[in-house]
Amino acid sequence: MASSQKMSVHEITRTSRLQISKNTVHRRIIESGYMNHAKMAHRSPLSKLHISKRLQWARNHMSWMVALFSDEKNGTSMDLTGIKKYWHDLRKEPRSFFSRQSGGGSVMVWTAFCFNGQVGLAFLDGRQNSPKYIETLENHLMPFAENIGGRNWEYQLDNAPTHTSSARKSYLNSKTVTVLEWPPMSPDLNPIENVWGFMSRKVYENGGQFYSVNALKVHATTWNQIYCKP
Repeated sequence: MASSQKMSVHEITRTSRLQISKNTVHRRIIESGYMNHAKMAHRSPLSKLHISKRLQWARNHMSWMVALFSDEKNGTSMDLTGIKKYWHDLRKEPRSFFSRQSGGGSVMVWTAFCFNGQVGLAFLDGRQNSPKYIETLENHLMPFAENIGGRNWEYQLDNAPTHTSSARKSYLNSKTVTVLEWPPMSPDLNPIENVWGFMSRKVYENGGQFYSVNALKVHATTWNQIYCKP
């Protein structure tokens, strides 16, 4: 059950209908000698074309102008670690999982950063669409961009539908903002993912729990503390 059906100790105990405890099931799995409780690796479901485009993108951008990286995260927990564990049969290939960038949640935040500063954390309300994304850019990105100095920078955004709409393209064109080419299926290439992970660990250090959206928002402002401006 643990090896072939990928069941947890709890599921095996419940499904077996035997008069045994979870501890007994756990011991028997360990005693097999070829099962261990492993962390499942997170990966994107990359095709050969995705891999080729990512590699070519990296080669094309080994030396580039200033990039302003952006991203949104949603959910009430902001838990970005993506840790999943399972019983790994050492005789088989390790398992991995893929989680989509979008999803449910009652708190959504957006921000952007570059080597010389960061945009203040923006809390977004309601379901996000192209007009709302443009509003976020107008209210948060453009005021920051004006302080960067000059036009020698590019704006990075992923290939989410709200980011690739014709309305968004027209808006940034009207602001003479150059958009950084971005390969598909490549959230891991964005350095802001490392910042999200660090921020999540700070917000939830010492097992912190939040029982209201406002409480989470207050602690999420740790973004302003963890990024050190040069």
